[in-house]
Amino acid sequence: MDPLARRALLFDFYGEALSERQRRAFQLHLLEDLSLAECAEELGCSRPAALLLVRRAERAMEDLETAIGAIAEHAADVSAWRSVREALLRGDASSAAAVAQERLRELEADV
Repeated sequence: MDPLARRALLFDFYGEALSERQRRAFQLHLLEDLSLAECAEELGCSRPAALLLVRRAERAMEDLETAIGAIAEHAADVSAWRSVREALLRGDASSAAAVAQERLRELEADV
């Protein structure tokens, strides 16, 4: 997965778990593409402090992903439903149903 796309997913899934300051630094630098100097100015801190906020935010979100696995689960869902769509486009309803049934069994096992 593209590193920028992964960071965006991390933020989507776990951004609310960050402190307000970490969330804002991460959002400014990685999602709004501001330089660290611009982030620092926006946050009222030094450039090294802005970098530290961004790094700590990303590390915290990666730790949450390791513990929770929401992005990995999301990737499995996307893969399964793409397979269903491809089978349906081929006119293979039985394969589509089999993939869907398997994914639903996996999800039920997690509950």
